[in-house]
Amino acid sequence: MKTILSKILHAPWWVKLIVLVLIAAGVWWVKQHYFSKPALPPYRIAKVTKGDIADLVEASGPINPVNTTQVGALVSGEILKIYVDYNSEVKKGDLMAVIDQTQILASLEEARASLSSAKESLSSAKKSYELSKRNYERYQVLYDKNYVSKVDLEGYELSYVNAKSALNAAQASVVRAQSNVDTAEKNLSNTKIVSPIDGVVLTRKVSEGQTITAGFSTPELFVVAQDLTKMQIEAKVSEADIVKIKPGQSATFTLDGYVGEKFNGTVRQVRTNYVDTSSSSSNSSTSYTVIVDVDNLDLRLKPGMTATMTIYTQDKKGVLLVPNEALRFSPSSNKHTYENTGVWKVQRGAEPKRVDVTIGIIATKNTEITGGDLQEDDRVIVGENNLKSSGTASMNPPRGGPRRR
Repeated sequence: MKTILSKILHAPWWVKLIVLVLIAAGVWWVKQHYFSKPALPPYRIAKVTKGDIADLVEASGPINPVNTTQVGALVSGEILKIYVDYNSEVKKGDLMAVIDQTQILASLEEARASLSSAKESLSSAKKSYELSKRNYERYQVLYDKNYVSKVDLEGYELSYVNAKSALNAAQASVVRAQSNVDTAEKNLSNTKIVSPIDGVVLTRKVSEGQTITAGFSTPELFVVAQDLTKMQIEAKVSEADIVKIKPGQSATFTLDGYVGEKFNGTVRQVRTNYVDTSSSSSNSSTSYTVIVDVDNLDLRLKPGMTATMTIYTQDKKGVLLVPNEALRFSPSSNKHTYENTGVWKVQRGAEPKRVDVTIGIIATKNTEITGGDLQEDDRVIVGENNLKSSGTASMNPPRGGPRRR
């Protein structure tokens, strides 16, 4: 070895150059065959599979009891006593509050006195009417026999007519006076605020000593929920998604207060009334209310909680699926544009071929294929391994079919 090295060191320069070139070539050959990574294929491939997919609509809304009743006051006055508070359980007819009765009692006594006076006036009017009637009838008989003049008869007839009119007026006065008594008695009973249903008090809007005024609108004192084990979500859904939702569809929802937990519900009603939330004529936005029934047997759900909800509008089993990337992909070398949605299909020993497809549900990762020359286990391109060229691939979302976030 030393002899060879000595000869090389003392050899002409061109011999040294040849030796260096041979050494470099040997090092390169060893590196390429033993240390270099294998070359990457040009494309990243995925298989067409069969599986399950769901079309979802997402919405949010408050949780409220299915049935609530507002308890108000029909009379004015000071709140003397309150017998219930938030979360109090009440039965139908239970006393909830009492309003001061002083003015209403005075009105009732006055109405009763007026009724008594009206009844006395009616009794007097009846006697006057009966007397006038008898006199008129007697003079009618005498006039028929020519014992009295017509002037005398007409005088008694006028007295009879006036007595009848006075009797009618007295009867009307009694009716009015009785109505005033009935109203005063009803107002007296209305000073006791009672629960109209069995339930739980959700809100209390008055305090003892507070004066309320019952005018054109009834002051609201309490809100009572009939059954907190049955709740509902009032979700707002956009006009683009409302056409997918029907009663009976299942839903899941989450709550900020219960991290990591999912709750179940069922769509009960799709209301036709809408809310126009447009901010301008060029930015139209219409939403509809969807009612979702929820069981709350353990009373964990509280009125007013905000639910983030997912409604399952379609749920398909065993359908043909491709990754969403396959529908977005286009080779960097491709210069053509296409009107229809498609994927690039690869077969062993052949160049990639674009295949038009029709799509159904678009989920988070996969899209349903409803038509086109694709079968299970076919291979489609989802990207290029050349980073520079893969950056030119089309990233537009697939067109057509139900939308999904």
